[in-house]
Amino acid sequence: MAAKVKYAGVDMSYCQTNVDYKALKAGKICGKPVKFAMLRFSYGTWQDTVFDTHYRGCKEAGIYVGVYHWLRAQNVAQAREEAQWLVDKLRNYDIDYPVALDFEDEKLLALGLSKAQYTAIVNAFMDVLVKANYYVVLYTYTNCLLHYLQVSVRTKYDLWIADYTGVAINYGQTMWQYGIAGHPQFDTKSVGAVDGVPGQCDVNWAYVGYAAKIRKLGKNKPVIKYKVTGTKTVTKQALAQAQAQLKALGFEVRVEEVNT
Repeated sequence: MAAKVKYAGVDMSYCQTNVDYKALKAGKICGKPVKFAMLRFSYGTWQDTVFDTHYRGCKEAGIYVGVYHWLRAQNVAQAREEAQWLVDKLRNYDIDYPVALDFEDEKLLALGLSKAQYTAIVNAFMDVLVKANYYVVLYTYTNCLLHYLQVSVRTKYDLWIADYTGVAINYGQTMWQYGIAGHPQFDTKSVGAVDGVPGQCDVNWAYVGYAAKIRKLGKNKPVIKYKVTGTKTVTKQALAQAQAQLKALGFEVRVEEVNT
């Protein structure tokens, strides 16, 4: 594990409804206060129908919010398109925890691509998010990590691993989804229920204080670019100097002769 300190959190999607967010914040999981919620933001290019409700509720209750995106892209080009769609949508939200790529879609895995091809799809998606200044993590389950992705992803990205064996597996992950509270088979720590969340709910440990780290790094703030253009008329004698000055500032310089 990356560290000994554990922060308790949940992940939620359209499957969790009628959540009492204040009760969730006031509650504990395995003796640890609830610090964060990873919320499903999207699936392919569809936004989760309950995300906005979860987002507002968690924010108002003082729960740190991270998001995850279920990848459906089946090639590099589609991965970039999905990622850009996500970046455009996330501009409207203040995200405290990482943006996670959820790599586990059955139709994607059923394609039977090589590890190199699947890893290229993941990298293409992540590159867009990183370029847009988001702190990313890769979510997947143990078998998928071992059999579908190259080893390089374990050091390239922070990992959020789902493993319900009850044993603290170690692939360098910084987050561990260790069970489903209330599930007859996968409630590995006998949580039973999460305060404020009716029914079953995924439970997680984070080994990094992501909210503080992301603030310190200035991440999760969208990079907004502006195109600046301008014109100035100079004499032939001053042209070379004007061109040099503009190029030094990073401008693309075009010259047009004018008659005055």
